[in-house]
Amino acid sequence: MKCKLHQAGTLLVIAVFSTACTAARIVGKTTLMDEKGMALPPTPGVTVNFINLGAALEYSLASVQTDVKGNYASAVLPPGNYTVEAMYPGFVIERATVVVKKHGKRKTPFILKKIREGSSRSVNEAQEENIPNPGEVKIKPPR
Repeated sequence: MKCKLHQAGTLLVIAVFSTACTAARIVGKTTLMDEKGMALPPTPGVTVNFINLGAALEYSLASVQTDVKGNYASAVLPPGNYTVEAMYPGFVIERATVVVKKHGKRKTPFILKKIREGSSRSVNEAQEENIPNPGEVKIKPPR
């Protein structure tokens, strides 16, 4: 009798832990790229949002930040369709659509590219090229 109880307890423990290990999550790594397309060192603090497209508005968004190696893992998520977006100041926001099932991890890596900074022009250069100042409108009278 004790042997059967011990076996039943062992099976219960295995079942509980196997369910916890395969809970539905979205995991991945973010990589930041410079203007030349070269990978930058892993950066902590990249924000990753998980937007449940089928949930009520107040339950539709969860967020995490990447660790020092650029890795992230969502909390346990209910099954459904998600838009996952990664963002970091100065970099283009990247998005992916992920279908989450009842169990298992979905790997979704992101590569964020640096936003290129445009060259600014002086007021004299802008006037020479007939570029109006911000807020300035040139309206010609009708003929």
